[in-house]
Amino acid sequence: LLRLLWLGARVLILDEPTTGISAAQRQQLFDTLRRLAAQDKTVLFVSHKLEEVQELCTRVAVLRQGRLVGEALPPFHVDRLVSMMFEREVTPGERTGCSPGAPVLRLSGLGAEHGRIRFDGLDLEVHAGETIGLAGMEGSGQGLLLEACAGLTPPTCGRVRVNDVDLTGKTYRQFRRRGVAYVPATRLEDGLVPGLTLTDHFLLTERRPGLFIKREKGRRLAQERIGEFKIKGIPSDRVESLSGGNQQRLLLALVKPGAKLMLLEHPTRGLDVESVIYLWSKLKERCGQGEAIVFTSSDLDELLRYSDRILVFFAGRVFGPLDAATTTVDELGQLIGGSTADV
Repeated sequence: LLRLLWLGARVLILDEPTTGISAAQRQQLFDTLRRLAAQDKTVLFVSHKLEEVQELCTRVAVLRQGRLVGEALPPFHVDRLVSMMFEREVTPGERTGCSPGAPVLRLSGLGAEHGRIRFDGLDLEVHAGETIGLAGMEGSGQGLLLEACAGLTPPTCGRVRVNDVDLTGKTYRQFRRRGVAYVPATRLEDGLVPGLTLTDHFLLTERRPGLFIKREKGRRLAQERIGEFKIKGIPSDRVESLSGGNQQRLLLALVKPGAKLMLLEHPTRGLDVESVIYLWSKLKERCGQGEAIVFTSSDLDELLRYSDRILVFFAGRVFGPLDAATTTVDELGQLIGGSTADV
């Protein structure tokens, strides 16, 4: 942004500029954009987050499939904007509690460290059918916990048990064999393989020992999952040609049914409202089948809506777990900022 201003730019186009930044950083960005607008600069703000549009924008244009389908002036009505975006009403389902089953994940005095990011002494049980949300500023240790629970980062102390099997220090492959599925935040960098097709990805996940690749079986499986997860693509499409929302749907489609524990890092980052609601409907279906979910998110509303319990990470400390049904956005925000005075 500074470089563009130094070059004398009068029109600034920002594409999803709040992705991956904290609430405080977002507020600083919005204050800066308001000052620039007051200096007669034009700001085009591209976002799927309607609450940000309400807070910042003075006019809204809605695009759908490459066409301008509507415009609006304040006060913006979210329902109307959503209807223009999707040609119909899109509403999140009612919050539902879970009926926890047996413990799937047990952490005892767990600690991990990577560079300056660390946490210590975490005790936690995650039960079948339960959804645990991890909150905190970026780089506070939430992602590190997921990696430790997936066998990607060895713990510095404590134990990790999955279905009563001690997997402390075991490899990622050994965690996978025990039913642990990990979905990273970076879809193309870590989750998918650019250059390969959807069929190729399903062949990789279904790979069995032997000399021959059953390509036709992989194509049929890809077609089946494309329909089940409503992915806008065909089996021969390369994954990089898919939109972000469809890449995320593909990542979830690649997780085999019957996983015991799903570890999701920012599963809805950068997705539109419809994709977020759809993905969570599929995830909650899996919870209903006895799978447990642990996920990170920088969206407080998402954490409170879809979690059963929430852990908050701050400067190496972990607060909670909190009951998501009785915790407010303000209370969660205070903990993320390191304050526990009124929580």
